[in-house]
Amino acid sequence: MKLREFGKFKEFNNEKILGFRNYIEEAWNKRYCLYDDSELYDNNLINKQQFLIFDGNKIKAKNYVGFISYEGEEVTIYPKVFEENIDKDILDEYLITNLMYWLKRSKRIKIPMVDTEVDLQKYDSFLEVLISIFSKYTFNLIYSKPYNCYEEIQEEVTYLKGRLNINRYLKENISTGKWNKFNTIHEPFLYNNKFNQIIKFVSKKLLNITEDKESKELLNKIIFILDEVDNICCNEHSCNEVKLNRLQDDYEIVLNFCDIFLKSTSLWKNNKEDKINFCFLIPMEILFEDFVFNFMKEKFNDKYKEITAQKSNLYLAQVMVDDKPLSNVFRLKQDIFLRDLNNNVTILDTKYKLLNKSEDKKYGISQSDMYQMCSYALRGGYNNLALVYPRVDGFHNDITYKINSGFNDELIEIKIIMIDYVLSYEKFMETDGRKIELHEFNDKNIERELIYKLNNEVDENE
Repeated sequence: MKLREFGKFKEFNNEKILGFRNYIEEAWNKRYCLYDDSELYDNNLINKQQFLIFDGNKIKAKNYVGFISYEGEEVTIYPKVFEENIDKDILDEYLITNLMYWLKRSKRIKIPMVDTEVDLQKYDSFLEVLISIFSKYTFNLIYSKPYNCYEEIQEEVTYLKGRLNINRYLKENISTGKWNKFNTIHEPFLYNNKFNQIIKFVSKKLLNITEDKESKELLNKIIFILDEVDNICCNEHSCNEVKLNRLQDDYEIVLNFCDIFLKSTSLWKNNKEDKINFCFLIPMEILFEDFVFNFMKEKFNDKYKEITAQKSNLYLAQVMVDDKPLSNVFRLKQDIFLRDLNNNVTILDTKYKLLNKSEDKKYGISQSDMYQMCSYALRGGYNNLALVYPRVDGFHNDITYKINSGFNDELIEIKIIMIDYVLSYEKFMETDGRKIELHEFNDKNIERELIYKLNNEVDENE
């Protein structure tokens, strides 16, 4: 089933709809292993799933994009910024390619995007992509850098080692006449530790799921390397028991993957070894804002001495009670704060909305968004601001709103920037979605648009 973000209702399998609703509620409560989207909702909505809208046995997508697998039923939710003419047979592959492009520059979505070669043309399942990345990265890591750690063990021994567990010794030994045996706590340096046990469990489970030959081979190698590690059963909370130090960033990536597999799938409680439920849905507003910010950090670090996300140094008002200042209220959060080498400030606000090129004058830009930008200008004294939108196909108008301030003679400019957030469909078809040129082509378009709009200059390579 293919659903468009904020598209139409479609019928789901009537026999499975109740179980599917329960699964979606469960997946909603576990989404924090991937991201924190609490800023999008008030307290009345955040505890009730916002992935889908249900109407009997019909479902409709909201603002989350990605993939759901439930008891053999496959649901793909693709973004509203996709063109209407995309071939449905390659829609999953095209969405996966875009997700990999967006997630590569996302820090708020906790999917470890490591530099591992993955041929996306091979997969129409995002789960297979994750398994491929996990198996390649984990094998290379545990082969070259085996994980050992000090792990606390409590045991009864005939000689004292580590430290004496006084409470248990008094209760279980002295009081029962076994004074010659000691309840001890010690921390040996172990290869057979909790983390390696989790890696082995996850690898064995994924081995039964993946259909990719290369992933199977690598997972078998991981299991072989961990042959001396105990076989244990893990659950969705197991990764919380592992504590890594700051020098183990490489293993933090593996731990994150294991946590995602255990929480975003039914991996740990699944009885059908080759079938699992899987839910990977991403809020597009957060992904878009995060992509733009990290793109700016990567490409324009030499042009700006400050590039800050979610800067909240301003309040809209001060409360006065009986002519005495009480507190500042209505905190203003600027999506992206830029300060150039000459201390000139630019405020960017990302808006994951589709502009309407046929609408007269306002082009679908909401009045509330313009009021928001004016509040930044008023309180911060800024006169260079921009709203950033995904580009709508064929919409290349150069739009700027000029506002005459009533307080002084300064002119406030609010620019409209549209970026090629979605990978070119034509280029995707030409390159089979595989070649790195596809990403580079998009990057150059975005960079050119930002250079032109923010600095009023044209890229030399244009």
